[in-house]
Amino acid sequence: MSWSISQAAKETGLSKSTISRAIKAGRISASRQDDGAYLIEPAELFRVYPRNVAQPASEARHEAVRNPREEALATPSKDMEILQVKLAMTEAMLAQERENSRRQQETVEDLRRRLDAASERVLALAQPSQPLSDARHDASRTPPKRRKWWPF
Repeated sequence: MSWSISQAAKETGLSKSTISRAIKAGRISASRQDDGAYLIEPAELFRVYPRNVAQPASEARHEAVRNPREEALATPSKDMEILQVKLAMTEAMLAQERENSRRQQETVEDLRRRLDAASERVLALAQPSQPLSDARHDASRTPPKRRKWWPF
């Protein structure tokens, strides 16, 4: 027994366009009739979309009267679990970023200390301990010994 798109939509609670798009996308296999209508096997339909269990209106109202907050707190939904995992991952990433930032700050401070020390060494080397003019005068006062070509 095969169903039309409208019958499949009623059974699953989805719209006809959703079922049609699923057929065209290849998620559901369906056979095409001569008039262009699709026939869908129920097993194939329920493989992709679960059956819509219709409740009478009186039971649906009774469900709404119960306290949904207590039920929500008693059994966390998958969305809540996903959000908790995402929150934990975000907190871990934030802690890692803070650690990286702290390490970078320490590296910057170390490099600044090294640069300051190197600058002080360069400035110390740039300042001569004795002026050059005094050194020339000392050399001119005592003439160097003249060497001869022949040792005798």
